[in-house]
Amino acid sequence: MRDDTEDHPDYKGLTADYFDRRSETYDQDAIHPRLASMVIRHARLEPGLSVLDIGTGTGRIALHASKLIGDGGSVVAIDLSAEMLTQAHFKAGMESLTNIQFIQGDAEHIELEDATFDRVLCSSAFVLLSNPLKALKSWNRWLKPGGIVAFDTPGDPFGINSVIADVALSHGIALPYATTANTPEKCGRLLAAAGFEALEIKEELLQEHEMHLHDALAVWPKSIAHPACHKLAQLPAKRLDQIRTEFETRVTEAAADGTVLSRIAMNVVTGRKQ
Repeated sequence: MRDDTEDHPDYKGLTADYFDRRSETYDQDAIHPRLASMVIRHARLEPGLSVLDIGTGTGRIALHASKLIGDGGSVVAIDLSAEMLTQAHFKAGMESLTNIQFIQGDAEHIELEDATFDRVLCSSAFVLLSNPLKALKSWNRWLKPGGIVAFDTPGDPFGINSVIADVALSHGIALPYATTANTPEKCGRLLAAAGFEALEIKEELLQEHEMHLHDALAVWPKSIAHPACHKLAQLPAKRLDQIRTEFETRVTEAAADGTVLSRIAMNVVTGRKQ
């Protein structure tokens, strides 16, 4: 009998479809550019390096890395979404960047040669990995000795989404983005288990603002549509309605003067292949 919190059999397809639909507006998001800049800043990029960008999306990390490593370096950028890559290709062409290879595919199942890259970077995509530890072990294998990995993960709290995750957990549903690497300690354990020496794990408060209650409640449909919440989205309607009602009750109770404080923390993680 199939557990109703089991991963969707076409999770990767759903993820690609979701980001295909978001491709034309993705760069308008305020958070992703800041995260990409943080990852780049921690990646210690130098001219001539070879870089792998996991979940490149519209290419923000890849394009930035391309300029920092110069013509003597190279970037391989992978993403599931064809439409996101269309945006990345366009931007690379507009800037005449020729040292980037874009690949449409699943970075968790792609075959790459061992000890090929100096850096493996991943911004805003770690949350989507089906098996983060297995992925990190692959990244370790693809890195040259002494190579560096840098990525970001949702922290705790993670805005209004933390309420969704807490309610889901009370129903026995652990959302990976909120449980797998949401603290520096968990990030450190993942690095060590994958064969990395932790260089830096930094908590960053990315955003803190008051939200009107109406806007806070409106987070629900947006979050349920995101692949990171796919375990909730596939629940029977009656059970999902129950979880939504509990979410709305908690958010409403937390509202003071009609507003809710939303704090979004992220972990920026850097490790070296041992």
